[in-house]
Amino acid sequence: MQDHSVATSCQFYDTKNTWYYKSMRRRHLPSAIVMTFIPLYVLGVFASDVFAPSLRDTGEGDKNVTTLVFVGDMMFDRYVRERAQVSGYMAILQDLNTELSTADIAMGNLEGPITTFTSVSDWRDSGPNHYRFTFATTVASTLSGAGFDALFLSNNHVLNFGTEGLNQTKAWLSENGIKYAGAPDEPYVPLYLTSTAPKIAVYTFDTWYSRDAEKLSALIAAEPEDVFVVVYAHWGDEYEKTPNAGQREFAHAFIDAGADLVIGSHPHVVQTKELYKEKWIYYSLGNFVFDQYFNEDVSCGAVLTVSLQDDFEYAVAESFITLERDGTTKPSTCLTAVPEEL
Repeated sequence: MQDHSVATSCQFYDTKNTWYYKSMRRRHLPSAIVMTFIPLYVLGVFASDVFAPSLRDTGEGDKNVTTLVFVGDMMFDRYVRERAQVSGYMAILQDLNTELSTADIAMGNLEGPITTFTSVSDWRDSGPNHYRFTFATTVASTLSGAGFDALFLSNNHVLNFGTEGLNQTKAWLSENGIKYAGAPDEPYVPLYLTSTAPKIAVYTFDTWYSRDAEKLSALIAAEPEDVFVVVYAHWGDEYEKTPNAGQREFAHAFIDAGADLVIGSHPHVVQTKELYKEKWIYYSLGNFVFDQYFNEDVSCGAVLTVSLQDDFEYAVAESFITLERDGTTKPSTCLTAVPEEL
């Protein structure tokens, strides 16, 4: 695939798990691609939700920074639901409220629908409903109160309760002021953050409903040169700490098309990161809210903070969480850094 991006003036260094990437990216497009996909881009702008996060002065002249926080998989059924009914849903994330709420935009993967349907998944029963999730409607206000601004619905559990479950999920999120992207009925419509500087487009990708990587790559390539492009993917092999060949191929293709950052979820463990063509790929952030405690790998998750300046310079900082057996998520030192691909 042809590389449509050129990075200049790049510098990398790390301090306390913060990796700085300085680049003025320019995307050069063949005119045929531009003419073919500009109508899709225009349609996407009107079909997508728009945020207006605050921009903060960095102290470096007139540069401003937008802070984006990404987390991994969140599942609020089974044992997590049982514990929340005792201690309250807000207790699940109360120790991370500050980190989430102080970000301009906080985002993560919602691993199932929010509905009024009765829960059928029991952590004690490994039968056919063990992986059929539905989350209490309280979860929407919990996530909003914790500081989440957007959630991704591009995963293998979002249709556990069919189209009605998906529609209810959208309604509950909207009612609580949370944007969403990646629903199976609109898998290639990105989330546009048009009031940031630079503008940001977040595309989702999964290997169930939006598996057409060529189509997604073409949409990424058609983005204007002044848009910072993120791909949040749901992919890979569960419980494997290294990405598979497919993940690497997809991630490289998205960056070849012009993406600036690729972030993944689904394996339920933290996978390696990779610097490819001077751009970061985080193959899996692991769990963020889940009832998996059978080893340290599944109980440890990564939180990625991206500080993006208006001149396309950005820094990525890593922090970590642990899933506690009381159903809560706590700050942790379960890892010192996400391992890098060799």
